[in-house]
Amino acid sequence: MSELKLNISKLSEGVHSYNLETDATDLGLDDRFDSTIKIDAILDKSGRQLLLEAKVRTEGLFVCDRCLENFRRPAGAAYSLVYLQESPAATEPETEDTKYISADTNMIDLGEDVRQFLLLALPVKILCQEECKGLCPTCGQNRNTSTCTCSDKQIDPRWEALKNLSDK
Repeated sequence: MSELKLNISKLSEGVHSYNLETDATDLGLDDRFDSTIKIDAILDKSGRQLLLEAKVRTEGLFVCDRCLENFRRPAGAAYSLVYLQESPAATEPETEDTKYISADTNMIDLGEDVRQFLLLALPVKILCQEECKGLCPTCGQNRNTSTCTCSDKQIDPRWEALKNLSDK
């Protein structure tokens, strides 16, 4: 259970806004996320249905996948969930954007959803900049900060014999 709980007991019909903050350790996030995580949530209650619209933002210290340098970048996600206060047996099975809660539920814990959506929002390849040149495959020099004299043309040794034929 996290600190990101919304009290829904005796919640009146209509739109309710929440501004929440927590630490990455509270959500079980790794040490890349070293800043406060801020959540702006809007909960719209209509009958036995609660529509949650959440925006999550933070920043972290990441390692570039091309040049292996540390850099700071913002991270964030926006998501929507519908909470239905009824038994799932009476309706469709739970989906990724719908959750069933009992009619006597007093609190909704956003912690696990915030953690998952934040991690899913990270790109597969994290780059310090879109134009990152990476490391030289021969000498390992960071091509963003200096140039090396290594040749970019690497010859596969399996094709070396063909190169010798074309030189004749």
